[in-house]
Amino acid sequence: MFKRSKKRIIEKFIQGWVLVLLVILTVSMMFNVNSIQGNARVINYAGIIRGATQRVIKLEIAGQSNDDLIVYLDDIFDGLMHGGGKYDLTILPDKSYQNKLKHLYTSWNNIKKEINENRSTHYANSHIISMSEDYFQQADQTVSAAEDYSQRCATKLRKIEDGLIIVITIMIAILIKESISPFILVKNNSKLNKKAYLDLATGLPNRSSIEELIRQYQYYYKGCFAIVIFDLNDLKETNDSLGHISGDKLISSFAHIIRKVIPKKHFVGRYGGDEFIAILENVNSQDLKKMIKNIQEEVAKQNKKDSTVYIDFACGYALSNQYPQEDIRYILSRADKNMYITKEKMKEERKEKM
Repeated sequence: MFKRSKKRIIEKFIQGWVLVLLVILTVSMMFNVNSIQGNARVINYAGIIRGATQRVIKLEIAGQSNDDLIVYLDDIFDGLMHGGGKYDLTILPDKSYQNKLKHLYTSWNNIKKEINENRSTHYANSHIISMSEDYFQQADQTVSAAEDYSQRCATKLRKIEDGLIIVITIMIAILIKESISPFILVKNNSKLNKKAYLDLATGLPNRSSIEELIRQYQYYYKGCFAIVIFDLNDLKETNDSLGHISGDKLISSFAHIIRKVIPKKHFVGRYGGDEFIAILENVNSQDLKKMIKNIQEEVAKQNKKDSTVYIDFACGYALSNQYPQEDIRYILSRADKNMYITKEKMKEERKEKM
């Protein structure tokens, strides 16, 4: 019992931790999904500042300045560096990306300064082309850093998903086990009950089963019934002279006979030791006498067939309609008393023959 309780505690502990792990992984997966979505926006806008800055410079050189486009790029830089902003961007918590973004922002400010200083001279002596080339390479590296970080996040998400699949599989296995356990318990209890109410030597219901049936009859059954008590003669002598194996054979052979003769709809059990009981519904005294005669004939056939053990029995019966005011236990006592009367008569007859 202690081992089963300890095992149950361990199982509950494991179930608790699996549930906690499931919650952690689920929350982590949701967080990472949101993070990857944010990363995608960052990569997209980092790509925009890479290409749009080149357009700004081309327009400047062509004498078609576009200050709105410059403001647009400033807003994107603000969102990338500080988070949120006009375009609700995410700050990527990656050191390499952040360093590259800072350098890129410095280059952007330098390009804007160069634009302000050379618009009036139409970029005659400007270094804006070379600055543009350097800026483009830095922007490319910044985008690559953002993509690398996003890829690591995606790999982490896949690992979380794999872990979640494993945990969910374990949870399903636990749920299946928990759902099956009651059926297993019922099955095991059924086996235990069968053992508890079965006489192993004969395969007939034992005394516990008989007592349970008597309680049911006492409180619930209102119809007519009869009780027959059978008692094997000379069982002790058989055990003493031939051994307990022969005594067991005597018991099992007689049990087989009465169960064979008495219809299956009626109850037959081993009352204990050398006594057996039958409880029959809706029968009369003539039915009982005929049944007892059939049992005697089957016993005679068995004794003729197998001479190693000799079966001899006494029986007595009582009908409930003979004692309408009495309960089943009184009927049982009357059947038992009648059996002993029969047994005494048989003893007297043996003495007379001797």
